[in-house]
Amino acid sequence: RCVQETGLEAKGQLKLDWGTLKNNRDAYIERLQDIYKNNIIKDKIEVVKGICKFLNNKTVECNGEEFISDHILIATGSKPRRLKIPGEEHCISSDGFFALEQQPQSILIIGGGYIGIEISCMLNALGTETFLSTRDKGILKKFDKESTSFLLKSMIGHGIKYLPYTEVKKVTKQPDGRLKVQIDGIPGKNEMVVDCVLYGIGRIPETEDLCLQNTDIKVEKGRIIVDEDHNTNIKGVYSIGDACQFLQLTPTAIRAGRILSERLFNGQAQLKMVYDTIPTVIFAHPPYGNIGLSEECAKEKFGENNVKVYKSEFVHMFNQLEKDEAERAKNKVLVKVIVNLADKERVVGVHCVGQGVDELIQGFGVAVKMGATKADFDRCVAIHPTVSEELVLLTPQYLSLIHI
Repeated sequence: RCVQETGLEAKGQLKLDWGTLKNNRDAYIERLQDIYKNNIIKDKIEVVKGICKFLNNKTVECNGEEFISDHILIATGSKPRRLKIPGEEHCISSDGFFALEQQPQSILIIGGGYIGIEISCMLNALGTETFLSTRDKGILKKFDKESTSFLLKSMIGHGIKYLPYTEVKKVTKQPDGRLKVQIDGIPGKNEMVVDCVLYGIGRIPETEDLCLQNTDIKVEKGRIIVDEDHNTNIKGVYSIGDACQFLQLTPTAIRAGRILSERLFNGQAQLKMVYDTIPTVIFAHPPYGNIGLSEECAKEKFGENNVKVYKSEFVHMFNQLEKDEAERAKNKVLVKVIVNLADKERVVGVHCVGQGVDELIQGFGVAVKMGATKADFDRCVAIHPTVSEELVLLTPQYLSLIHI
């Protein structure tokens, strides 16, 4: 559609070969795994494959062999939280999604977190009829409410069928292989039929097989409790990643592991992992990038009178030639900067929803980590035409600047 608005001809319709996509993706993942395996071999690290169990605070058993060490790191990751309803065996988790041999023509996705949002947007963009079910109204509960509402509106505009206040009760496999879903909360309807049901209702730590009950390690709901340096309550035992209570993101776990290694074995005792300003992106359609506090958290932390919000909504430049107002409306961008008035308008949160924001948030993440103020943003000359320029054009306070 966008191609046609530029005057170019687009003959025929794009088609997806799911098998080719899956095979190429699987090959890419395998290449990545081989790179990690080769790096382990080069570093002369001994790999023992098996299920490890703690015998006591300092002894781990694997395949009948006991290991005793001054330093033990628990980094076992997490696994999908189960749905626990009749017919769960007919559904798939995010793990099962990557094993799909064919593209489903219709799918019901349960859960409004990272996984549910990203997969629903991807399949919808590829042409699958996509239903998204959440128990409450809204998505991404821990993020900025205005930003997530903006994202949800765009998702619905692009074709996702949103089912708030719904709960799946039972899934039955029909003779033709399709799935009948008993679902509460849809007015005048209590069942639907789809090709696939995927649940993304959170993840739980992969710690239940470690026999932590044989130790004094503090655990809450399967999650290992650590301090800011990733120490457990047992000296010499540490945990990073999804197994502990901090933010569950792959780059976060990688950074935490590197810092822990430097601190333990390279004399860098001053290094610490800081979790309060970590940039992240929900790879939806459109993506949502953010760093720092939501508007709600900022007001709770600093007081409502000490928080100011600068924001702008606009149609993305890519869609400016579009004449259909409905099409223009669903391709809007939101940029939002949250500042602490009590600290010289220091920027405490940046939230962006729209095409291309996944690439810009990293740079603004550096600025926020360095303690940038709104005046610092205003001093930067805009790059036109870009989405990122809006972040330095949000009601510039030129009169308060000494240098521009």
